[in-house]
Amino acid sequence: MTPVITSPQPSRKIIIPQEAQSGSKSTPTPPLVLGENLDVLVLSNSFNRKALLQIKNSTLLAHTPLPLQSGETLTVLVDQLHPMIVLRMILQEDPEISKSNEFLKLYRSNPGALKEVIATVKDLLHPDHLKDFANYISKKDIQNIIKVLDKIIISKNNITNPHFLKDSIVALGLAGERRLLNALSDPTILINEQNSPTLKEILLKLSSKFAPIHVGSEYTEHDGLKVRQFSHFIDQALKVIESLQIVNILAMERDGLLVLQFPFQFQEGIRIQDLFIETDRGKNEQEVDKKYRIVVFLDMDTLGELAVDAGIQGRTLQCTLKCSDQYVLDFMQTLLPELQETLSGLDYTIGGLQCVLDMNIQSWKRDFLQTHSMYSQSVIDVCV
Repeated sequence: MTPVITSPQPSRKIIIPQEAQSGSKSTPTPPLVLGENLDVLVLSNSFNRKALLQIKNSTLLAHTPLPLQSGETLTVLVDQLHPMIVLRMILQEDPEISKSNEFLKLYRSNPGALKEVIATVKDLLHPDHLKDFANYISKKDIQNIIKVLDKIIISKNNITNPHFLKDSIVALGLAGERRLLNALSDPTILINEQNSPTLKEILLKLSSKFAPIHVGSEYTEHDGLKVRQFSHFIDQALKVIESLQIVNILAMERDGLLVLQFPFQFQEGIRIQDLFIETDRGKNEQEVDKKYRIVVFLDMDTLGELAVDAGIQGRTLQCTLKCSDQYVLDFMQTLLPELQETLSGLDYTIGGLQCVLDMNIQSWKRDFLQTHSMYSQSVIDVCV
């Protein structure tokens, strides 16, 4: 089994031990109710993980890992009363955090949103529907959408490209802002961007064109309805892409985790595959023995549900393949020697390679996700 990589989570708890409640600087403990919210005044700067607090009309010496400043007011929730008082800080949500939480809720409430976006774009490009929008979308934009979809969607046409996953991420627009940042030192990047715009860039351009003021003045009532519907889809599609960007920023900050989705084209339609890359945040990035955990959840047309749980440290790899069907397991077992030979040919040392039966991969996936704060917490907050 591939070891779980964990990252330290900063604590926002303030603890008042029994001995602190009767200290020389303290006064009798005020009446507190489990679950109540309090405003606490910091009377002294935290030193050696201790700070003097005014709680209601009492003064108590508290233990806290947080850097507290004299004079600041904290909003806390009473988490525990016995055998010690435990207070948890509640931070006021600023607009930026609120927006991040909205993107997080969108991603978690509808993990198949990217599939819906891709399927809708493909449907709009169908000849029977495209004629309805040909008057509103330039021929160049249509051609760019077709080109970018061919990169985003993994199919038999691009699966042999060794960089198909990277190309899909770039074409979707997840790395757009980073590429703009890199363009400050390499302006040629912007030239390449103009020649091959991402889906996000195309949608942003169309969103500007179909702003309400333009829709109301340039089109007839019938055409205006169609354009408004299309404009609404564009806005929703942009939110889906931006939610994936925000989720990755938050996941990297809190869990050292990359969260990626890839649409695969099957005969009956699009299916989304999930890829998670977890880094060992306890080691310096330059260290050769840095650990990575790569977990892939596949939804295949013939093989059904599969999961890949791989750990890499240096050039040593260990991997467990999970199948949900005995016949698939038997088939996969016959391929393990070839896989091991291929990996060894790439100079990897195989620490372990196995294929096991798991009749409930979705349950294992939920357990895996719950080990990360991105999926176990209802909101994201900022620690002091």
